[in-house]
Amino acid sequence: MIVQSPLKKHDIRPNLRKVSLPDNKTSSPKQSRTKHTAKANSKIGLPKVKPWKVIVGSIIIGALGLLYLTHVFSTQRLLDEVQTLEAEYNRARAQYDELKLRYDRMIGPAEIYRKAEEQGFVNGGPADKVIIIKED
Repeated sequence: MIVQSPLKKHDIRPNLRKVSLPDNKTSSPKQSRTKHTAKANSKIGLPKVKPWKVIVGSIIIGALGLLYLTHVFSTQRLLDEVQTLEAEYNRARAQYDELKLRYDRMIGPAEIYRKAEEQGFVNGGPADKVIIIKED
């Protein structure tokens, strides 16, 4: 009679994260550490960047930043000019409105009636549409 145990042996997958240890016989401990960190960095996915690429990238970013700052300052200068012109326009508009009001009062019905009375005309009222001239 064969008795099977309730426990079955499972297939074990190999550990892919395991880092092989360097040979201590061929290299010094300091060299093995640098190799180990370089291998670890390459496995992590950190790319090696050459120094000239960093310098060129920094120069390009600096140039773009300088262009942006120039644009911001020119925009600020234009905004100041627009605000100055707007204030000048508002002063001219206020002066125009004042002169127009004065002109409208000069040619308005009240002024016409006053001048007509000064010249001797009499208001006939709403019922009488005839203007009578007073003779002295």
